[in-house]
Amino acid sequence: MSILICLDPGHGGTDRGAIGLELMEKDVCLDICYRVERELQNYQGIQVTLTRSYDVDVTIQERVEWANSHKADLFLSIHTITRLKGFTSYVSVIAGSHDRRLQCWLHNQLAGALRSYGICDQGKRNDTETPNGLLYELRHTKMPAVTIAALNLSNPNEHQLAADYLFRSRYAKSIADGLARIYQCSMRGNERTGHVCT
Repeated sequence: MSILICLDPGHGGTDRGAIGLELMEKDVCLDICYRVERELQNYQGIQVTLTRSYDVDVTIQERVEWANSHKADLFLSIHTITRLKGFTSYVSVIAGSHDRRLQCWLHNQLAGALRSYGICDQGKRNDTETPNGLLYELRHTKMPAVTIAALNLSNPNEHQLAADYLFRSRYAKSIADGLARIYQCSMRGNERTGHVCT
């Protein structure tokens, strides 16, 4: 059985997202999504589609339509964090237990990996706890949907981490490994010992 992950790099084009000393959220998110996609190629049975592959304007509605039309198994939106420092994750306040379990598994995987960098865990949240009070994409996709947000680009220490390509690679690997564990997918070359995907 094959799993399709829809990665959504936050913002893009004229929507720059959060602005740091040198970095823009839209660029950081796209780079991380590319790295996650590459890491997931190491696992059997996982395919990836991206809502944007370069720096272009994509509306929230277009992102949702892309995920729905491709019949993705999971919609994962990547952002940096605002107002706070550290790391958090979101699901819709109306999300069911299955979506919340996915959020919990992925959140715990990433929180553990980021802790070694001194990135604090701000907890699992509902979209009503965002500045705008809801996340359209989490409510209108026809598959489980989670947003993860890490690193405040206006914080000097976290901006420095976001600028570090080695950190980005390790962060992306943590995301990919977490997704592979959720769907019980084995690494390529381990066909005899692991699941292809459940």
